[in-house]
Order: sequence, then C-alpha cells, then structure tokens
Amino acid sequence: MVIVKIIVLIMLSTPVAFANEIQKAFKSRDYGRVASTYLANKDKPYKEKDYVVISYSLRKQGYFREDIKVVYGLIKRFYDKDHTKILRSIKSGETLDSDEVAEPLKIHYWNLFNDYANILRQYQTKSQTLSTDHRHFRAFAKILSEVEFREGKVDKTVDSITAHLQYLDDKIYHFKTSFSFLYVSWQQEANLEGPAGNIALVITNRGFCTGGEMGLENYLFHFYLDGCLLYGSGGVKNTERSGPDYQQSNLPAYGLKGGPGASVIVSSSGSRIGIKIPVLYSLQEITNPDQAGYSVSGNANISILTTLYSRWQFDKWYLQTEFGKYVQEEESFWGLGIGRIF
Repeated sequence: MVIVKIIVLIMLSTPVAFANEIQKAFKSRDYGRVASTYLANKDKPYKEKDYVVISYSLRKQGYFREDIKVVYGLIKRFYDKDHTKILRSIKSGETLDSDEVAEPLKIHYWNLFNDYANILRQYQTKSQTLSTDHRHFRAFAKILSEVEFREGKVDKTVDSITAHLQYLDDKIYHFKTSFSFLYVSWQQEANLEGPAGNIALVITNRGFCTGGEMGLENYLFHFYLDGCLLYGSGGVKNTERSGPDYQQSNLPAYGLKGGPGASVIVSSSGSRIGIKIPVLYSLQEITNPDQAGYSVSGNANISILTTLYSRWQFDKWYLQTEFGKYVQEEESFWGLGIGRIF
C-alpha cells in the first residue's frame, strides 16, 4: 500500500515539476527552454496558465503549428461550451453578443488567426496544404469579426495574406499563344561576280510577316518561340564604280523567320520588353546583268539575328515592334505591327 501511494504521489508531482520548470524558464524569458520542455513532455496535463505560457513561447520560437495544437487543446479543454455556441451561432447566422464572449477566448482566436497567417506567409508555391491552411485562416478571421475583436488589425492581416496568395498565383507560368501581323523590312546579301571580281550587293526588302508565338509566362517573365511567314519584294543596285550599271526592283521575296525569345513584363496590362534570337531564311530570284561575263549569286540566305522586341498591350490586342541586326553582318531587320493573344 505504501508503494502504491508513493507511485501516485510521483505521478501527481511530475506534471507540477514540469509546469514549475516552464514557469521558471518563462520568467527568465528563456522561450526556447519553455518550448523544448513542453515538446519533450507535451502529453502532461498542464493548467490553463501553463498552456498560455507555452503558447506564447512556441510563437516566439516560430513553432506555429505546434502552437495551433496547444491553443486548440486549450479551447477544447477550458472553453468548449462557449466555442461550440459561437460556431453554432455563426453557422445559423445568429447575431453574437461580443460582450458575452470571454476575453481570453477572443485572444486564443486571435493567436490561432495569426498562427495561420504566419504559416501562409511561409509558402512559396501553391499546394493543397496551403488551401487547407487558408480555409482555417479565413474561418478564424470570420470568428474574430463576429466577436468584434481587433477588427482593424484583422482586416489588415487579411489584406496582407490576400496579396501574398495573389503573388503565388502570379508566379505560376501559364501557356500563352498569340497571332501577329507585321509590316517588316529585311535585307539579304548577294554577290555580283565578274571579270573585275566580286561586288557585294545588299537587297532591301519590304513586306509582311504573318505568324505568332507560343510560350510560358507569369507575372514577370515570358519565354516563347515565335515564327512567321515572310513575303514581299525589294530592289538592288550596284553602287560601286567598278562593274556594270546593275539595278533591279520589285524582286519578289519570301521566307521564314522564327526562334526563341524572352521578355520582361513591365506593366499590369501585360506590356513587355525583351530580346529575340531568330533565324531568318529568305529566298529571292535575282536576274543576272545583261553585260556578258557577269552574274549574281546568293538567291537564298539563312541568317541569325539579334533583335530588341517590345509589345504594348491593350486588353487582348497589342502593338509590336522589333529592331535588330544580323549576327556578324551589316544587314538589319525591323518590324511594326499588331497582334492578339488567345
């Protein structure tokens, strides 16, 4: 019998010992020690004042999920009747008398609300867990509104979390496509070959480029592939003093242009500025000079370009510009047109 009494006394005194250690550590502001002592002995039956100290220390240490468990347990154990009444009133649409709600219970709701807010701020991507935490966050925002507790601060926190979740949405890349129609000018090289040697010629074409682009974009970046069909005409003239007096005009030209690009989105409307590195294939039939011994070569050209690209968005429609030069060549390219996103 004596042994049994000793065992019972030991069992009863153990929670008190842990509680005393927690209160002592809290008074010395050793929140880490409070948290570690509780986490190592979380199944012990503490008093309400101990749970309040533990909850505060867990929040100070950033253990928000552990604090949620503590506060949930605290409400269930000490305020279950009032909590059930509040939930029932909210569900049925009844008006609550906030003065009848115990002040400690309001504070516990406030702590849970802020725990979920701090957890939501830690997310960097959308997930099912985030959706669950957000649902709990909104539930406690609703409760605090109903019990009329720190409503201004609640609204401010809700706005902050809403902005953070919108940022996570904006970070997600989405597949986008568009169609465009541009007035363009492009150049290609040709050689006038003859007894005096080769004479470099530059053919300047003007026409249209019809096509579009597809790629991935979020709120800040757009990575894409674009392509279009070139068709137009141009002229060429020998400006050198040597060789024949050679000149051609209205020479039909057609080809393809396409390649990768990247843009930075610079406005909420979706306007952007970036670069493209397209490959241009241009085919053009050039007539040989009438003078014997001379011919023109270079009917087809494949060139790599680097271009500056801009798009100025107006809802679904946009204005587009593109200016650039051929890599390691003197020729240039520019385009101006309209497009529409889908």
